[in-house]
Amino acid sequence: MIELFSIFVSFCSLFLLSLFPIRINSSGINNIFYNFRMFDFFLINLIINISILFFLSFTNIDYSKYFILIMVISFIYNIFNFLSIKNYFKFLKNKDFILFIFLCFAIAVYIVGNPILAWDGLENWFFKAQNFFYNLNFFDLKGLKGNNNYYPHLGTLIWGFFWKNSILQFEYFGRLFYVYIYLLSIFSICELIDNKNQIKIIILSLIIILSFDEFLFRGYQEVLLFSLFIFLTKNLYFYLVNKKLINLIICYFCLNLIPWTKHEGLLFTVIFSISTLFILKNLRHKLEAIVIISFTWILLVFKSYLFYKYLDLNFTHGGGNKFFVEGKSILEFIFLFFQGLLVAIIKYKIWILVLFSFYFIKKKNLLKINEKLLFKFLQINLVLFFILILGIYFNLFVNSEVDFSWWISTSLDRLLYSISGLFVIYIIFLKNFLNHYILK
Repeated sequence: MIELFSIFVSFCSLFLLSLFPIRINSSGINNIFYNFRMFDFFLINLIINISILFFLSFTNIDYSKYFILIMVISFIYNIFNFLSIKNYFKFLKNKDFILFIFLCFAIAVYIVGNPILAWDGLENWFFKAQNFFYNLNFFDLKGLKGNNNYYPHLGTLIWGFFWKNSILQFEYFGRLFYVYIYLLSIFSICELIDNKNQIKIIILSLIIILSFDEFLFRGYQEVLLFSLFIFLTKNLYFYLVNKKLINLIICYFCLNLIPWTKHEGLLFTVIFSISTLFILKNLRHKLEAIVIISFTWILLVFKSYLFYKYLDLNFTHGGGNKFFVEGKSILEFIFLFFQGLLVAIIKYKIWILVLFSFYFIKKKNLLKINEKLLFKFLQINLVLFFILILGIYFNLFVNSEVDFSWWISTSLDRLLYSISGLFVIYIIFLKNFLNHYILK
């Protein structure tokens, strides 16, 4: 019973972080957030608070005192809004919100009932989370157990923060954050569905069924990447449709959290930035995009400098500098890689629906102009990500002393899962297209 109460309190604290500092009904037609819906507000508030916590991780702040402070401020802020704004909490009656809460608790109960950590979660990430649980900071990460000084710390910072500030202070309560942001991102992207609630719930449930893997909640960081990519794509879509700078800022705000989530996040950010350059001529406000892309690259250099100076810098992660092999070996690589790729797609079936949606949409060619631009952008990303992944594993095949089949079996599926969030919007486009097609 005490664990159920602790789950409740943990989600209450996450909920309070999702209600501050931007008011959820500040979406009038003249407001910069007028396109935002309920789950968008939850997500942007959560990301703002995550970002503040991230900056504080470079200081000696007491995380418990900060937690109490931000909880009190958010509580007072929302009580004030409740007293001054009619129907301020009307979303509590929303069917989507009720379903969201139910799913949060259902998954949380499963995780608490099966709290084990997987190998990578225990060997490479747990000790980073423990670092922040004991109120240490970024500069204390060097020399931790495990050969992972070059791994970024954002996900483990959040894990350790909520672990420390849970009632029972069991580490798995810190991992409930991953459940929360995972569901928030899917509910947010499904708000783009232009149909009745019943159809929306079917599509939402389908995405969850095809993308949920309880194994990834055992200390891995891919769920956080998946969620950030979903929200990032949605805001890019809003920017292309409405030309509002706030959506581009939020998009690249999410993008700049990705390199601090996983090691390969730096490469993901580079690919996304390069893809933006391919559609630059189609953007109405080119200077905005150029400035934000430039700022992103500056932050990537700054991150690399920080790791070079204070932790470790490792761009190859098991690879090396050799690039040439014999023809017979290339055939072996191609076979093993595409075999692993097929297994990964079958394992994470969200890719089957994404690729089917991509094929159907491209064949029918009936998207709106702004949707076509996003579709083109995602096409470029898909090609560049494939080339990137192919290059990563070819480098490992040539240079790594570890058996190549091990690399394929232990990491390719998770790598594909991470970036799948970028393309989930294809499913929404397909649903909306079929809806209009049927109505015709």
